[in-house]
Amino acid sequence: MSGPQEWFPHLNKKNVGSVGLHVAGLAVQKHVVVSLGKPTRTTTWTVIPMDWKATFPKQLFPSMSGRIELAPVDKTISRLTVSGMYEPPLGKLGRQLDKTLMQGIADTTIKELAESIAQRIDTAASAHAKSQGLAIGGHPALSA
Repeated sequence: MSGPQEWFPHLNKKNVGSVGLHVAGLAVQKHVVVSLGKPTRTTTWTVIPMDWKATFPKQLFPSMSGRIELAPVDKTISRLTVSGMYEPPLGKLGRQLDKTLMQGIADTTIKELAESIAQRIDTAASAHAKSQGLAIGGHPALSA
């Protein structure tokens, strides 16, 4: 894969992407400015630092700081982990909303982001393998 525009959902050349969740089958998305740091690679895993901030209205949405990690489980399966932390907006009111509602939304958003990235990686890997005459199976193991 040549770059984040291929694996981060709806990321354009200005690093604006979409994150969100599905409620009753409907997509609820927010445009965010995404900053991806330099990947750290070892022989067994890769970690990419990631931050995002809402495009508008910034003060109503948390900014998130986290990472994307890809590590092999065995010869045919890799584990994709997306994790992060955020500070709720709106001070005391935001912290209260976070306890009752927003934490679940944040968890679901990260889970859906991990699933979307995994699907894009799987699609690209399958296409590459097919072009090379190879057969691969399975999906990346996910954790969010």
